[in-house]
Amino acid sequence: MPYQGDTTPNASNSAPTTPGTPATTRANTVMVIPAVDLFLGTVTIMGKAGTRHFAYPQPQLIAEALAQAVRPTRWCEVSKTLTVTVAAVGKREGAQRHFALNGAHPDKHAQPVEHAHPAKQDHPA
Repeated sequence: MPYQGDTTPNASNSAPTTPGTPATTRANTVMVIPAVDLFLGTVTIMGKAGTRHFAYPQPQLIAEALAQAVRPTRWCEVSKTLTVTVAAVGKREGAQRHFALNGAHPDKHAQPVEHAHPAKQDHPA
């Protein structure tokens, strides 16, 4: 008889998966409180890896979701996805809204000092 692999269900699996569907896990997400700047269109997330800034084309959608959140907001560093669980009719656990923040926002404060400090140019070389 040919080997068919382990056919017994693994007790440690929390959710069944189908082929081609990635398994969902909470190990890759952390709870965060994002800062949304509606004027600049940016989202700032602070974590263990430091502060990250992202541009988002419609920041008001994230702000509206955060205003309706019924669970802590979660951040996945691997997929750069912000997950906000909002109240939903007929869903006791709420409905998850996912926001992909792939567009990194250039940090304006990361400019070299010699370009940002005009007094340095006044000194003779």
